[in-house]
Amino acid sequence: GAQSKPAAHSPRITTVSDEGDKIRAAATTAILHRAGVQAAKREELQGNPFAGSQMLDIAKASLARAGVSTDGMMQTAIVNASFTQSGSDFPIILENTMHKALQAGYATSALTWNQFCATGSVSDFREHKRYRLGSFGNLDTVNELGEFTNKSIPDAERSGITAGTKGNIINLSRQAIINDDLSAFVGLAAMLGKAAARSVEADVYALLALNAGLGPTMGDGNTLFHATHGNIGTGAAISVASIDADRVLMAQQKDVSANDFLDLRPAVLLLPIGLGGTARSINTDQYDPDTPNKLQKSNIARGLYSAIVDSPRLSGTRRYSFASPSDAPVLEVVFLDGNSTPYIETERGFEVDGVRYKIRLDYGVGAIDYRGAVTNAGV
Repeated sequence: GAQSKPAAHSPRITTVSDEGDKIRAAATTAILHRAGVQAAKREELQGNPFAGSQMLDIAKASLARAGVSTDGMMQTAIVNASFTQSGSDFPIILENTMHKALQAGYATSALTWNQFCATGSVSDFREHKRYRLGSFGNLDTVNELGEFTNKSIPDAERSGITAGTKGNIINLSRQAIINDDLSAFVGLAAMLGKAAARSVEADVYALLALNAGLGPTMGDGNTLFHATHGNIGTGAAISVASIDADRVLMAQQKDVSANDFLDLRPAVLLLPIGLGGTARSINTDQYDPDTPNKLQKSNIARGLYSAIVDSPRLSGTRRYSFASPSDAPVLEVVFLDGNSTPYIETERGFEVDGVRYKIRLDYGVGAIDYRGAVTNAGV
């Protein structure tokens, strides 16, 4: 070794894509592009052997790759063989296409819940506890030659949240493949993706709407927003003064043991769509827009909120101020094993002449604490 010279270049191992993976990816890209679900880049279509191909053409190509000749075969026989023939990658291509269409529909949905809700993960469908620790009181005075006294361990609060399953099944028939009806399955998958996203959004707002907008009943027997919880502001129309009053109310919340102020600050304002313009004006104007005679009085609520969420899912005049979910979560959406996107499973039909796709999303919505939010009924 002492007599040898170091190699000029260290050896490198380069991992390349499997040819079958490339073919399946090219077919999936071509189908999604033709269906209008996911536009492909020019370089992705150049040299793509499936660009412009119909579904039946892709089924034939899959059989050819598996060593099966389609000469003289009827269209229905080609489709049947593409699903049943060992080595055919046609079922994989369809599942990949459905999955990407599903994900695209889910990702492009306009969601608001993630701006004021925390996101968590659970490992199963049992109830999972969320604990909030208490605090010690101030240290006790010790007189000269006096004894130190024991401090009691503070109690903790807990709430629970549970995940469930929602989903549907869609069928892909042989006729849809032969007719090259992309909307019959690719379009439906994208629509189901949007439906999955909308389900989470709707469940969050439905939880908030319980008990006339005061939210669900907590473990202490009171609603999320309750006088006992100290998070209901005096009803007032949205203005600089009333927004500031809501801020003060939130800052006065104390920890579980009531030993210290949490001093939380609002970060997200949630309110009906009709109040969104006024809310943004209050949050951005340099001067108080409510000042009589238009005097230039500084806007003390300017920049208070990092996000204004106005939603048509809310009606009336009630508004909600939330602290940042990372600082003081109030509502939480949990997903099984952290999988926040829908999952798709495939089953070849026997009673149904085609393929069945099951789409599911495992999640749960719950209220875990009341301290990080304030509501005002408005007028």
